[in-house]
Formats: sequence, C-alpha cells, structure tokens
Amino acid sequence: MRAHVMTLANSIIGVSILAMPFCYKECGIILSTLLLVLSNLMSRASCHFLLKSAIKSRTRDFEFLAFHLFGKIGKVTVELSIILFLMGTCIAFFVVMGDLGPQIIGDMLNIKNTTALRPSIMIGLAAFVVLPLGLLRDVNSLNTICTAAIIFYACLVFKIFVEAFDKLFSSVWVSEIYFWKPVGLFQCLPIFSMSLFCQTQLFDIFETITNESLDKLNAIIRSSMNMCTSVYISVGILGYIAYYESALTGNILTSFSQCLSSDIIKIGFVMSIAVSFPLVIFPCRSSIYSLLATKDYVLVSGGRQHIAETPFKCITFFIVLFSLVTGLLMPNIEVVLGLIGSTIGVMINVMFPSMFLVRVANKSPKERFWARFIFFVGIFIMVMGTSANLYAIHQTFSSVKTVHRGSIKNKTFFLLF
Repeated sequence: MRAHVMTLANSIIGVSILAMPFCYKECGIILSTLLLVLSNLMSRASCHFLLKSAIKSRTRDFEFLAFHLFGKIGKVTVELSIILFLMGTCIAFFVVMGDLGPQIIGDMLNIKNTTALRPSIMIGLAAFVVLPLGLLRDVNSLNTICTAAIIFYACLVFKIFVEAFDKLFSSVWVSEIYFWKPVGLFQCLPIFSMSLFCQTQLFDIFETITNESLDKLNAIIRSSMNMCTSVYISVGILGYIAYYESALTGNILTSFSQCLSSDIIKIGFVMSIAVSFPLVIFPCRSSIYSLLATKDYVLVSGGRQHIAETPFKCITFFIVLFSLVTGLLMPNIEVVLGLIGSTIGVMINVMFPSMFLVRVANKSPKERFWARFIFFVGIFIMVMGTSANLYAIHQTFSSVKTVHRGSIKNKTFFLLF
C-alpha cells in the first residue's frame, strides 16, 4: 500500500509546486491554505466518483467506462480528451526542463548558455531517461523511483525552510505579508485545483491491485492527497516568508540564493520531472491504442488492454518524439497549454467522473447530489481558468517585446492550469 501511495503522490506533484509561494503571495496565507484544502476534498471526491463508477460497471479502464455509460461517442470523447491533455502535459514537462536545464548546467559547469545547449539537454533527457522509463510495462517498477522523487520534494521543503529560517523567528514578516487577499483568487484558483488532479493515472496505478475494497483504494488516494497538500502548504508558506521582500514569480527556484545546495535542488527537480514522464505516458499510450486499435477487446472486456510489443514501442516513441519536437519548435507554447489544461483538464478530472457517478448511482440521491455539485464546481473552475488564460494571451500579444527567452516566470505559471 505504501508503494502505491508514493507512486500516486509522485503523479500528483509536478511543476505546480514551483508556483505555490507566488499563489500564497497573491491570495494570502489563510485563503491559499483554505483553497488547497478545498481542492484536496474536490479531487478526492472526483477520484471516489471515478472508482465507484468503475466498480459498479465492472470496468478497470477510463475509456471502457465511458463506452459503458455513454456509448461510442462518450468513449471517443474521453480518449481524445485524455490524449490532448496528457500530450500537453508531456510538452509542458519538456518546456520546463528545457528552461531550467541550460541555466543549471551553465552555472555548474561554467558553460556558455548557447542556443544549442537547450535542445541538447532536452534530447539527452528524452533519449536516456524519458524513453527507457516510458518503455516499462509495469508501473510498479517505478515505485522506488517515485519514492526517491518524494524524498527529493521533502528536501525541497527543507531547503526553503533554511532560506526562511532567519525571517521565521523575527516578527517583521507578520506585518509585511498578506493573510487574506481575495483579489488573487481568480488568478490562482485554477492552479490550486489542478495541482492535485491525478484521475487519468488512477487505473494504471491501481491495475495491479486485485480484490481491494473501495475504502482501501480511497485510503490510498487520501494518503497521497494529504501528503501532496502538506508539501504544497509547506512550500507555499515558507517560500512566501522567505522571499516576500523580493518579486516572487511562478518559479520559486529562481529566487534561491546562489550556492551549491540550490544547484543540487534545481537538478533534482529537473530529474524528478523526467522520471515522472512514465506516469503520464502510461495512460496516454493506452488511450491512443484504444482509439486506433481494433475495438473488439474493449467492447467485450472491462479489463485493461494488453498492447502488443510493436505498437507498444511505436506509440511510446511517438509520444516522446512528438512532445520533444513540439517543445523544441514551440518554446512559447505555455499559454496554449494553459488553455488546454483549464478546459480539457477540468473535463477529464472533474466533470467526466461526476457524470459517470450520476449515471450509475440511481439509488443514491445523496451521491448524485454531490456529483452534480462537483460537476458545476468544475464548470466554474473551467470558466475562471479559461478567462485567465485568454487574458494572458491578450497580455502576451500586447507586451511581447518585454518578454525574453531567459525568463520562465510566465512559462511555469501557465503550465500549471
């Protein structure tokens, strides 16, 4: 059970952790913590809806569950949504690694940050880290790596605590920071909500668990969510206190003091993103195969599909290559990805699971009520996130001359939606 908790937790934590101090600055400590707790409850409810719908329908597959409840149109809609959302996530990972990598390698090895350094680092990580891990068939083989990644995030929290140590024990920061700042709600709610979503990975992570009750599966989800929420809150509060005097951006790593430990943390973050790729590739590969391959198996079985060796490797190679090339050719894709994340991401992680439960919970009015409630919360977040990204597009075009490639402030920020 502990291994599954670590694997699921690693699939939840991503680049959103970098923006937590910025969000705490924009919303205040109390409001931000409240939003994270509410996002925790919403995401756990959505996971519960998804798993309960699957158990009642006797399925272990997101796509087949959609087919069972909404027919072929529902299945294709879910497949396309998952593919777009997860491919966007892979591209986002490459963009962030491409932004952080040259800066780290250049500083540590005293190498000039040339135009060739960024693609070299991205191609190297894709060939020697992402692709080999993506070709693994069993997600349980990633348990040790995922545990190591979680330990790294604990080190990140400790590093930020060290940075904030001197200010923590003075009373000056209490009067300088915000505790309640509703003006930042519209901007940061999509980040908080999306930071705890993991619905697309649930079936792959729980595939090897047999004959477990819904309560035990919910316990794994609860432990993972609470762990990630605690990390987010710690990074948010400590990062805000440590750097409230400076201009906080959507990337807390840029605020670190220049020292060896900071460089190690930055390298660790890039590697944690790289080893998280398989947790995105697994469900994306399944959806692509389900969409393209013969549907006979899917229509008669509720289990996970077995992908033959050749299509397995071809689809994996396509996902990695397409994400890499897109990240190389379109380094300013963050606004487009943010728009996809705030629409398709909410559809997959909130709205579809709620719709599934409404269909299967015919004899439970209370559950149907909560499913509908979460569904409309998802619509609200979608509208807010889309509006924020459309505003960002307007700002990007109006101030394009002020944006330089070396800054990843807006990159990291908008990749989180």
